Amino acid sequence: MKDPVPPPLSVAMFLYEPGDGGLDRVAILMANGLAERGVQTELWMIRDQGPMRSLVSPKVTVRIIPVPAIGSRSLQLLMQLPALIRTLHQRRPDVLMSAGNQSNFAITLAVKLAACGTLAVSKITNPMRRPGMRGIRLAIRRVRFGVSARLGALTMTLSEADARALAAEFPAIGSRFQSIHNPYATAGMLAAGLARTKAASATPQLLSVGRLMPQKDHATQLEALGLLRARQWTLVMLGDGPLAPALKEQALRLGIADRIEFKGFVLDPLPWYAQSQLVILSSRYEGLPAAPIEALACGCSVVTTACSPGLSELMAATGLPAPVPVGDAAALAAAIESALDAPPCPSALNRFALRYSVDAAVDDHLAIVRRLVLRP
Repeated sequence: MKDPVPPPLSVAMFLYEPGDGGLDRVAILMANGLAERGVQTELWMIRDQGPMRSLVSPKVTVRIIPVPAIGSRSLQLLMQLPALIRTLHQRRPDVLMSAGNQSNFAITLAVKLAACGTLAVSKITNPMRRPGMRGIRLAIRRVRFGVSARLGALTMTLSEADARALAAEFPAIGSRFQSIHNPYATAGMLAAGLARTKAASATPQLLSVGRLMPQKDHATQLEALGLLRARQWTLVMLGDGPLAPALKEQALRLGIADRIEFKGFVLDPLPWYAQSQLVILSSRYEGLPAAPIEALACGCSVVTTACSPGLSELMAATGLPAPVPVGDAAALAAAIESALDAPPCPSALNRFALRYSVDAAVDDHLAIVRRLVLRP
């Protein structure tokens, strides 16, 4: 007797816009992957224009949720609630899934108010408790996270460490937090990792991937490299942002500007991963960032700060050096030097990244969505 055929699914993914961040790329890869599996998939956005718009598959239906172009992003997400509720009544997807932190509250509230049978699924992409955050700001953030989790059917986290932390923070609803694997490693990245050899380069190319903003703390990264002026290296920085002028000035001041290329936003980072020996992440805080896992897929070593409990667990599982303290340029410089002196086996890193492949991550999300839709 054949297994019963599961009923067709419809999933809407809410993404503010197809911007230039890792969250935007992941949401689009997930939507594309679900559509490839035959899921009726839609991307609901406030804006249809952005650097990653070309990545959206023709199999994914894009719907614009209208909102006046005034105020901050957070304000716009609240102002579009009436339009979002109307769209829920018109489209009635089985699941409305948030791409990340900022839209969690809006989509869970809209689903609750619409009361049309759609299930809301949130995703925590950055930690609730950020360094230095306290008082009223932390209290408001805690309320927002808690309300979103209570209103939604499930809150996805990017690591077991994050799921444990949130369950401890909100014990009454601890079972509503579940870790998943995000789609970070593309087929091209995994193929590049298989093709990589361990041969050392006379002048190692280092790589930094991420928006040039305070969270990423590129200033500490440059300070660390300034301590390694006696070594041969070059650095490619992929990403744009408000701190670009200050970082270029810092590189000049440290005497390392001639070794650094600021490439700005790059739609496809694969060629740079394939050419680099080491990826450096100097962030102050993260959920589970894409760049280190993309690097592993490409067989590239990683040095990181202790910016994420999930990333710390991942580094330990791969056998890579432990993360160094946030903001410690000397410790970061020592870790970079050690990583260059003892490069790991590329194939081992590549194998570990398989669990974060697009196919594996789509399987993970699809299993969770089916279980939510089919449960009594």
